Amino acid sequence: MDKNQIKKELVDKSNDILTKYSEPDVVEDVSVMNMAAKTVFLGSLKVYNTEIVPNVINDLNKQLKGYGELVVRDQRVTPCCAPSYIHISFNVTIKN
Repeated sequence: MDKNQIKKELVDKSNDILTKYSEPDVVEDVSVMNMAAKTVFLGSLKVYNTEIVPNVINDLNKQLKGYGELVVRDQRVTPCCAPSYIHISFNVTIKN
């Protein structure tokens, strides 16, 4: 398993999804947690248009589930001095 290659592919696929829906956010990196029995890749996206959130989640599920066990979560974030957005996080678990 080439962790750097997987990491790059996850970033690229996440950014492709954001571009597809004209979202201004860019995913710059995906975190990697190395454990004895598994490796977990953690990433997140900001989506400002709440109407497209189900489509973004659906695309993430389609694009990323082939890597391993996938969990996608979303949560509304309302900062005091910036536009609100939906924080979509994902983790992909691959057994070593």
